[in-house]
Amino acid sequence: MNPGYAGRQELPENLKAVFRGVTMMVPNRQIIIKVKLAACGYQENDILSKKFFVLYGLCEQQLSKQAHYDFGLRNILSVLRTAGASKRANPDKSEVYLMMRTLRDMNMSKYIAEDVPLFLSLIDDLFPGLKADRAQFPDVSRALEKVATDRGLQLHQNWLNKCIQLYETYLVRHGIMLVGPSGGGKTAIMEVLAGALTELGTKHVIWRMNPKAITAPQMFGRMDPTTGDWTDGIFAVLWRR
Repeated sequence: MNPGYAGRQELPENLKAVFRGVTMMVPNRQIIIKVKLAACGYQENDILSKKFFVLYGLCEQQLSKQAHYDFGLRNILSVLRTAGASKRANPDKSEVYLMMRTLRDMNMSKYIAEDVPLFLSLIDDLFPGLKADRAQFPDVSRALEKVATDRGLQLHQNWLNKCIQLYETYLVRHGIMLVGPSGGGKTAIMEVLAGALTELGTKHVIWRMNPKAITAPQMFGRMDPTTGDWTDGIFAVLWRR
């Protein structure tokens, strides 16, 4: 149990009396970041870990409170995985440049419009005078434009940027949530990206499910308490395909 953590259920009061509480220290995220960066081959891991840690601390304090914002270890590790991939793909580029670009691009997709200018100003303060282009995915961009044109969609740059942001998130996350108002282009982004990746040779199929229409055992599966036999749920059956 991890009370107070996003996505976790609080323990009922009658059960709290049965269990003994355990006090745990808050992990030192700066040390974790430093070690992971060093493992990825970053020579300037000390100063970069401090910038990373300070940036996320300021974001927690100054950005608006949204249910989908996450500045915890899970998010930190996904950013570090991308930073490692960037380092391996661009060994000749400045480490500060790669880190700044990764921090910016990996977080921009989740911020609401009002928080974007503040986040960019925080990035500018921590990495003064540094300007970085977005990471380029030329094959994916060409496929996106082709699929969008075939579907009769207009190639708005902001919308195409969101497609690329979803692709970058897809590379480092297993579960992704698209959040936004009706008519904002969420379904189109998902379908066009799936079509573009299929064009590039990796078949992508979209299955639609309504998790509120069925119970959790029906969705994921259940184990028979008597025989110990496992029965796949709908999600498990679709995943095996």
